[in-house]
Amino acid sequence: MKLQMLLAGEGGQGIQTIAKILSRAAANAGKEVSYIPSFGVEQRGTPSLAFLIIGDEAINYPRFDVADELVVLQQRAISTANKYVSLNTTMIFDSSTINHRSLPKIAKKILGAPVTKYAFEKFTPKSFNIIITGKLSHQLGLDKAIVWEVVAKTLGKKLTNPEIMKATKAAFEFGYDLTFEEENFSEPSYLPETSQIVMKGFGKTAYINPKSCKGCGICIEKCPVKALAFGETLGVYATPVPDIDLEKCIACGNCKRFCPDAAIKVDKDKKA
Repeated sequence: MKLQMLLAGEGGQGIQTIAKILSRAAANAGKEVSYIPSFGVEQRGTPSLAFLIIGDEAINYPRFDVADELVVLQQRAISTANKYVSLNTTMIFDSSTINHRSLPKIAKKILGAPVTKYAFEKFTPKSFNIIITGKLSHQLGLDKAIVWEVVAKTLGKKLTNPEIMKATKAAFEFGYDLTFEEENFSEPSYLPETSQIVMKGFGKTAYINPKSCKGCGICIEKCPVKALAFGETLGVYATPVPDIDLEKCIACGNCKRFCPDAAIKVDKDKKA
């Protein structure tokens, strides 16, 4: 028996990291595994697919045309993933960012989980992919301890801080125990912002363009006065865009200088 799972999202969401963790954990559990990544020339801002096959017998071919389970984690990924849906496909989606009415009607079953909502409200925005990893590992019948061991090894240096390690494990275990929504789906209240964000105060004006921001966090790292932090607004790639504390900000220009996508800048207001 084998299961064909397709993960579909946007580059930068961690689709490939999720697939790597699930495939390695399944292999460690003694399963036959195949994992094939598929994404555009850019790591971010392009469709990202992961073809995952897990079974008890040898896998002769790593690609497939129809998914037994299709996990879609971004609204814009639906059109890319549609051709892999059949009458026997179970669809799993993030109900806090995707409207269930936009999913293919022919799917056998639709299961929702407001993963982004939980990440923002219970953990941190960046814990999104850890929560869904936990849920999918449970869905695949993988042992929690085995999967967590792979998560810790895969993330490596990112978990050297004990507090971050503890928070990440809590997010993983929360996802593992999460119950799917089957009929009464959450409202997609965490939709990406499309309009430019303008903030004024303390003699400065900040501009953030969610259409360009990829949530890489470079501007946050380069801010000398720690005036930037990830906020609750999602950019077009379903990653959080930075929020600016204009009282702390010294308008040094670092955020604009280091942003690879010209998505942020702060100007000093001209005096009358």
